[in-house]
Amino acid sequence: MSTGQVQRFGDGYMITCRKTGVKDEPFRDWLHESQRSVRTPKYWILDERTRIAGCHMIRDLVEEVIREEGIEAYEKFAYEVVEDGRRGLQTRIKAMTLPGKYRKVAFVDVPYAHPDVQTPSAFAKLDTVMHSPVEMTIRGDGSWRLDFEGASRWGWHSYNAHQVAFTSGIWVMMTQTLVPTQRINDGAYYGTEFRLPKGAWMNPDDRRTGHAYAWHFLVSGWSALWRGLGQGYFSRGYLEEVNAGNANTSNWLQGGGINQDGDIHAVNSFEASSCGTGACAIKDGLNHAAAIWNPEGDMGDVEIWEMAEPLLYLGRNVKCNSGGYGKFRGGCGFESLRMVWNSHDWTMFFMGNGYMNSDWGMMGGYPPATGYRFEAHMTGLKERIQQGDSLPLGADLNPASPDYEKHLSPGSVVKRDQQCMTTEDCYDNHDLYLNYLRGGPGFGDPLDRDCESIAHDLNEAFVLPEFARKVYGAVLHQDENGTWSVDDAGTGKRRTEIRKERLARAIPTRDWMLKERQKILEKDASLPVKHMYATSFGLSQKFLNQFKTFWELPDEWSLPEEELGVPSYGSKYRMDLSRMPDVSTITLVEE
Repeated sequence: MSTGQVQRFGDGYMITCRKTGVKDEPFRDWLHESQRSVRTPKYWILDERTRIAGCHMIRDLVEEVIREEGIEAYEKFAYEVVEDGRRGLQTRIKAMTLPGKYRKVAFVDVPYAHPDVQTPSAFAKLDTVMHSPVEMTIRGDGSWRLDFEGASRWGWHSYNAHQVAFTSGIWVMMTQTLVPTQRINDGAYYGTEFRLPKGAWMNPDDRRTGHAYAWHFLVSGWSALWRGLGQGYFSRGYLEEVNAGNANTSNWLQGGGINQDGDIHAVNSFEASSCGTGACAIKDGLNHAAAIWNPEGDMGDVEIWEMAEPLLYLGRNVKCNSGGYGKFRGGCGFESLRMVWNSHDWTMFFMGNGYMNSDWGMMGGYPPATGYRFEAHMTGLKERIQQGDSLPLGADLNPASPDYEKHLSPGSVVKRDQQCMTTEDCYDNHDLYLNYLRGGPGFGDPLDRDCESIAHDLNEAFVLPEFARKVYGAVLHQDENGTWSVDDAGTGKRRTEIRKERLARAIPTRDWMLKERQKILEKDASLPVKHMYATSFGLSQKFLNQFKTFWELPDEWSLPEEELGVPSYGSKYRMDLSRMPDVSTITLVEE
């Protein structure tokens, strides 16, 4: 799942529907082909064997039923069980949610103008934001419709998604929350109306689009749907089912080269299956426990990863302050500090979002922490290990007060910033890479969090004292052993003061909207935000009209993409593709 290519032609090994074997034996040319197409053929072949074994299991069960019941009974059962799945979904929606329209939105940053993002196209050198609004309509009979009108257009990056990828991945989440007790089959899909606008990032209308890392925004795009369902559960009183949102699955450590065994190798760290989960309406989220696409999270043992990857662990710790604050805290993520060892020609890259949040809390709960990257080159760690000097082994508790750098040589080259999306870079032995997995969002006003839970978070290093004071209003004490406690009476008094401070700086919503409206009239926003909206407006007149109506904008107001002065492929213009796509020679032709 790489980040550098911006068109489908660089996405990697693509296979059309084809016959790859006979009588459960793979063709030899098929196995040889994988050795010329992927860096880890042994895992590819192992996957093939696993798939064949799965087919054996399914076949044996189906044939057993047919022998006992007959083919006609089996075919009737197959149709009925799918219909049972559809009815089960409808029954659960009707029982657990309230009818109505739920409107939510999600975003993710695409920071490609940075020098650490190298792409083969000048069109991609642009900072933008991906946009995924959803209108979830739940009807009285339990049927529903998911409409993503207003989503931003596909882009020159690898985060576009096919409509099947977008719709199918949703069910991994739904089977854990909405229909865990029902038949899990295509019935739920048949019982759902999807509307994915043509030309949007999740339904591109151009065959050149790159899709290699569709997960970058799939996970974030689904978070809007998750929050809408959470609101529905809360309205019905299913408080234990509420989830403030899923954690963004990032960073996702990837790279490759020659590993410690001298083999051509690639890594795709499955630690990402264990992010923090969102808080619910009655309890905190779970720390480093699961991912939206893999609820049975398992980060794997350090020793196993070190056998598979030329990356030694210097530390693996809970990521302090990564969970969203709230009456109930979002689960914390975790971090792994890896040192490149005994490899060569090794490259890695970062895959996450760092400048903005793609998920946030519910009913006053805070979003989780944003991302950042840490990498270090020319570290001098080889010499420090030989001399027995200190090493960066502990947790990176507070990025604002960095500790790792204290254990590196003076000439080290360190990158610590919010540029969490990069393309591949070279890593020498003893270079460092921090794999930071996110926390989940919080639920409820942080000022309602009980003092005992705050003290527990402090003593477990789940939250920093600075933020316990600032966000929770906690009055803290620390004894000679370093154990934290929270003064209930003092905290209550401080929270009363904070609530008064909130009121003092608050302004009526209509006054705030008037200020925002003026900014919109003047188009006073960052270029990434304007570009995001311009692509949405260009795709959907309906979304533009809704936006203008909501903000009471004049009829003549518009935000066309071509006025932004950035390389683009706008909805009103098409490119003359008879020439190479050099930004200086592109001819725009009005349709």
